[in-house]
Amino acid sequence: MGKCCVGTATLKKAPTMNDLVKIFFHLKQDEDGYPEVSAESVWAKSTETADEYIVDNIPFFIREATIGDTLKALKEEGVLWFDSLRHRSGNSLIRIVFFEKSLKEKINEKLNAMGCSTEYSKDHSLLAVNIPAEVDLSDVRVYLQSEADLGNIDFEEPILRQP
Repeated sequence: MGKCCVGTATLKKAPTMNDLVKIFFHLKQDEDGYPEVSAESVWAKSTETADEYIVDNIPFFIREATIGDTLKALKEEGVLWFDSLRHRSGNSLIRIVFFEKSLKEKINEKLNAMGCSTEYSKDHSLLAVNIPAEVDLSDVRVYLQSEADLGNIDFEEPILRQP
């Protein structure tokens, strides 16, 4: 199955790393072996409810949850594994692969200017994009489609929550 896991980190200053836990998700590979890892971890904050956590960074491969979502995780052999989604945030998740690598910064800056937050995985040349509920998803999609039409990127939309 290739590599075991991919982890992600957040660029936020708060909460501190001492306040965060790692939640792991099992990943299913497609017929082409994508993704090349069998699990992904995200940072999460504990809630007042036992076994419930709020995702604190943008995932690269999982499709079940994104930043701001509340989920249930169960401990197996000392590791917290995703069990179920408890509450959806209003956030959407889009992932971008770059064919024209020199445009990564330009596209990232444009998405940030639109109100999105992003995380980049060098290992996978993948930009994970969080679109908060207050950001117009259609504007983001139009922009990304224009870049895709130029052959600069391709993108997938695993979690879309805005109308």
